[in-house]
Amino acid sequence: MLMGKIRKLFEARGFVMGGSLDKNSREGALHKAWGHVFSNHLMGHYVEFGVYKGDSFVESHKQYSIFKKWLTSQTRSTEKWRRDVGVNFIESEVKFHGLDTFSGMPENDEENVTFGKGTFLAEISNVSSKCIASGMNKEKFYLYKGLFKDTESDLERNISNKVAIVNIDCDLYESAKDSFAIIEKYLQVGTVILCDDYNTFNADNRKGERRAFAEFTEKSQLKFEKWFAYQYSGQAFLCVDDSRL
Repeated sequence: MLMGKIRKLFEARGFVMGGSLDKNSREGALHKAWGHVFSNHLMGHYVEFGVYKGDSFVESHKQYSIFKKWLTSQTRSTEKWRRDVGVNFIESEVKFHGLDTFSGMPENDEENVTFGKGTFLAEISNVSSKCIASGMNKEKFYLYKGLFKDTESDLERNISNKVAIVNIDCDLYESAKDSFAIIEKYLQVGTVILCDDYNTFNADNRKGERRAFAEFTEKSQLKFEKWFAYQYSGQAFLCVDDSRL
């Protein structure tokens, strides 16, 4: 009990990092993803395709903030290299981008009642309020309403850097296919891709995110490796090579 209180005190002051590497959940996946980003000093934004009610979007910012607080403490280190790394990374621009129809699932051919047209309905105003209530700076996050391919130009106007983490949480093949097509030019070696519904549809290679990711990687000049599985159907990948360079 006492040790737990002491750890929370140190976490609050940024001397140690919170979170658990043992959590097989979306929270745990986002903690590992941001841990990878900060450990490697990878500059870039966070993009989420399929925001729904904003829980993962807000959780991602929470995990980012935990690591940022820790890195801020490194700027007070007696070692110059730690101070330099901390300052350079903290001063880099990180923004959060969330894309969703905000009118439920679009028309699709998946023939699955869970993902029928109109399911997973959420209001963009409610999500925005949740973000602000959680402490997110309204100038540091963007929500895009509409089909992914219809809001691509809006996303492009607001992204000023590469992407560090992509969260594909849209279930459907067509939606995932559009997600990969939109995000490809922003990916870099080290980017984390979280396919939240990779093993949905009984892990059928002919459906959903599995099919979209397989087709994407077959044509892309980027190379990926599996990293870890999480939750009930999620799979994380790392971009490990880029022949465009």
